[in-house]
This record gives sequence, structure tokens and C-alpha cells, in this order.
Amino acid sequence: MPRQLVVKNTILFKSKSFVAVWIGNVISELGGTLGTFCLSILVYQETGSPLALGSMWLFYFLPSLLLQLGIGPFIDKWSRKWLMIFSQWTRGLIFCVPVLALSFQSLEVWHLYIVQVIVGLITPIYTPANHAILPTLLHGELLLKANAMIDGPVRLMTFLAPIAAGNLLEYIGETLMLLIVVSLYVFSGSLLLFVKEKKEDVLVRRTWLSQFKLGISTFYKQKNLLWLGIFLAFVQFGVGATMVLNLPFITGDLGASFKEYGYFVASFPLGYVIGSSIVGFITYKSKRILLLSALAVGGLTYVSLSITTSLTVAIFTEIIAGVALAVFGAHNIAIFQKVVPNQMLGSIMSVRLLILRGVMPLGILFASTLSEVVEIRPLFFLIGFIIFSSAVIGLVLPYFSFLDGEDVEEKVA
Repeated sequence: MPRQLVVKNTILFKSKSFVAVWIGNVISELGGTLGTFCLSILVYQETGSPLALGSMWLFYFLPSLLLQLGIGPFIDKWSRKWLMIFSQWTRGLIFCVPVLALSFQSLEVWHLYIVQVIVGLITPIYTPANHAILPTLLHGELLLKANAMIDGPVRLMTFLAPIAAGNLLEYIGETLMLLIVVSLYVFSGSLLLFVKEKKEDVLVRRTWLSQFKLGISTFYKQKNLLWLGIFLAFVQFGVGATMVLNLPFITGDLGASFKEYGYFVASFPLGYVIGSSIVGFITYKSKRILLLSALAVGGLTYVSLSITTSLTVAIFTEIIAGVALAVFGAHNIAIFQKVVPNQMLGSIMSVRLLILRGVMPLGILFASTLSEVVEIRPLFFLIGFIIFSSAVIGLVLPYFSFLDGEDVEEKVA
């Protein structure tokens, strides 16, 4: 390991504030994944209905989106440290609801929906506060290194946590598993008490309305951004649908256990990590062909799931989907970064994120509604066909040649 890197790591780990945030993020990701996994299982066990499972996700996303519309301008006015502590302790407290209900054998689905509503409301508070606190603790190259060190273990948790969740559920049951979730959130929030946050006078950011107007006008001015957003919306639609379909598909159609379902859930982030690590080594003559071919492969993975009868094949398919989405996502975001001037990037990306997250509930609603009258396999095929067809249209029609980069240097005015 180069001496300079060792020195930077040493300085970072001498900062108690950074260590607290770093460990807190990893523990939070683990707790969140375990909790979501367990809630999904409980809802499906209680109802046996994909519609009820979809409703659980809608209860998460819709309050989150509504709060995100107005919370942004206020995050910089409050203490990020105490916002994060409040968020983690509130998450821990709300997960006590199903713990108590299970203990007294009185669990009802609405208990689980309440948990999702509160967690959904907490997310747009915790996430921006988490991103904003690091610059008050570290500066310069140390800040870049710190972000990378936080992102790595968090991504690793998205792979390991579903496997851990599936095994824990098999061996200790839902009540003890949810107690672990409560403990992880309380511990994560308590670690943040050691953070020494520097008080800074920060100008209030743009209001959401001004961000939204800027984002919409920019999307319409630049066809690069408009069509990249549309293509990515197809992906997010599919992601929303799989939140409803994956559990009944794996445990029902394929007859797998909850532990095996955990392996399946972990396979996509594993593929994403692989894709992220190799994307820089992929050579290409046409960015459009590479980007949209990756999207087409992602669509075909849904088609593959619609016909497979093997859990092993399903897991391998999800790994391929993760690799394809990582390649598509990396080039998608790179074009945004080239087209949008740096001073506008934050506003544009925040609105882009809001729009894309808004598509996911549509996928959830689509899957949860149709799954009541249509079998899961045809729905996988339909979603895959939609995504694959959109990619083929982009590959075949000459109109989309601008994605190769001819317009990229033309910055937004």
C-alpha cells in the first residue's frame, strides 16, 4: 500500500467524528436491510398477497417523496448531527411496534404499514444530512477518501445483509431478528453522539420549487438529459415492480426457502459491484451502443426470469442484471456530468433523483395490481419486453445518435 494512502487512512481513523459516522453508516445499512427483509416476509406471510406487499412499498415511497419536496431548504438550517441521531433513534423506536405485536401474538398488517410510513418519512431527512455532515468534519483530499471509505462498506452490506437476513430468519425467527434491527439503529444513533460537528453559517439552498423549475427547463433544453432520463425511468419502473414480484416468485414459483431468497436478493448488488469494478476497463467505439446494449441485457434478464425454473439460474440472472445496470448507470451519469455545468449539477441531479424515484411507485402499483389477476411469470416477461424494446428503439433509430456524444460539449446555458 502506498505510503501516502497509509498516511491518509491513519489521519482519517484518528478522527473520532469520522469513525463514528463511518461505523454508523455501515450499521445503519445492515439494520435497514435486515428490517426491510423481515417486514416483506411478514407482510407476505400475513396476507399471501403481492398487492399487500406492493402496498407496503407504496407506504414507504409516497410519504418519502412528499416530504422530499419541501425538506431540502431546511436541512442546512438544522444540526446534521442531531437530525441523524433523531432519525436513527426514531427508526429503532418504530421497529419496536412489530416486536411488541409479535411478542403478544397480535400482529396485524397495519402495524407493518405504520413502520414503513415512518421509515419513509425519515429517509429524506437522514440521507441529505448524512451527505452534508462530512464536509463539516473533513476537507480536501481527506473528504474524497472518506466518501470512498464509507461507500465501499455500505455497498458491501447491500450484498451481505440479505444473506444474513435469510439465515437469521431461518434460525432465530422474526421477533429476535427485529430486536436486532432495533439494537442496530439505536447503536448507530448513539455512535453519532461522539461526532463533534462544527457550526457554520450556511446559506439556505434553493427552494425545491426553483430547483424543480430549473431541472424541468434543463431537461427540455437538452435532449441528452431528456432521453437519458426516460431510459432510466424504464429501469426504475422495473426495479419498483421487482420489489413486489421477487418474493412470491422465489418462495412460491421456485419453492425456495427464505434463506435462499436472501441469496437471490444479494445476487443483484453482487453483480452491481462487479459491474462497477470493470466498467472503466470496457472499451467501445459507440457510447450509445454500449449504454443501450447494457439496457437491453437488463431487459432480457427479466425475460429469463419469466421462463427459468431453477434458483441457481435465477441467481445468475440477477448477477448479470446487476452488471448490466452498473454499466448503463455509469455511462448515463457520465453524460449528465458532461452536459450540465458544475454550478448547476447539484440542482439538476436532485430533481433528476426525485423524478426517477417517482417512477418506482408506478412500477410497484403496476405489479401489485396486475399480480392479483395475472401470474408472475407473464409480468416478468412484459416488464422485460418493455425495457428491451425501449433499448432496441434507441439502438436502431438514427435519431438517438446524439447519445454518442456529438452534443455533449454543448453545455447548458
